[in-house]
Amino acid sequence: MALKCRGSRATAAGAISLAVLVCSSCTSTVAPTPRDLAAELAKLEVALLCVRALPLYDDVYHEASMRGTICVDSAGSITQIRVFDSRTASLVALQDWAIDPDNQWLVQNSNWFAIGPRQTVEDVAIQAEVTLSPTQVIPELPGDYAPNPIDECVQFVSSTAYTYLSDAQMFTSDRAALEDVAPAVTTEVEALIQRPESARLRSLAPDDLAFESEFSRLGPDVKAFCRDSSTSAPN
Repeated sequence: MALKCRGSRATAAGAISLAVLVCSSCTSTVAPTPRDLAAELAKLEVALLCVRALPLYDDVYHEASMRGTICVDSAGSITQIRVFDSRTASLVALQDWAIDPDNQWLVQNSNWFAIGPRQTVEDVAIQAEVTLSPTQVIPELPGDYAPNPIDECVQFVSSTAYTYLSDAQMFTSDRAALEDVAPAVTTEVEALIQRPESARLRSLAPDDLAFESEFSRLGPDVKAFCRDSSTSAPN
C-alpha cells in the first residue's frame, strides 16, 4: 500500500486568504543544491531492490527543495525516500503524511526520511551509516518552528492543479472562487498543465504511481508563481 498524504489535495477554494501570499522576512542560509540532493538520494537508493522505480523531482506542497524516489519491490511493497534541503523541511513534510500501521515504518535522519517495509527502511539506515530504529510515530516539529506562508500558497496552487487534472468540471465551477484567493492561479495552472512537457501527466490517472512522479515536475514553477505573488501582494 502506498503512503497516503493527509489533506494535501483537498484545499478548499476559500481555505486561505491573500495574506498567506505575503512572504515574511527570511534569514539567508546556504542550502544544498538540487544536484546535492540528487547525489544524496542516489547513495540511499543503493539499499533498495526495486522492480519499478519512479523519481520525485520536487516537493509540490512545500517551498523547500526535495528529491525522492518511489520504489516498488518484487512483493509489491512500496518504499519512499525523500531528501530535503534541511532537517526542518523534512520534518514539516512528514506532518502531512499518515503511516499504515500494518505494513509501513519510518526512519528519519538529518534532512531525509524513508517509509516502507521495516526491513527495507532499516537497510536504508544501514546504507546511510546511521543507527536508527524504525518507528510508526511521526516526529514533532521543533518548538520554535514558524510556519512558512509560501507553503500555504504552494499547497493551494498544487491542489488547484490536481483539481484541474482530476475534476475539470469542479475546476471550472470554482474558477471565480479560486481567483479570489490567488489572482491568476487558474491561468497559471492551465498553462503549466497544457505545456508540452506535461503531456504524460495529462495522460495518467491520479491513482497511478507515475502520476505522482510526473506531478512533482510542477514543483519549481508552482513555487516561482507563489514567490512572485508574495512579492507583488499588497502589505
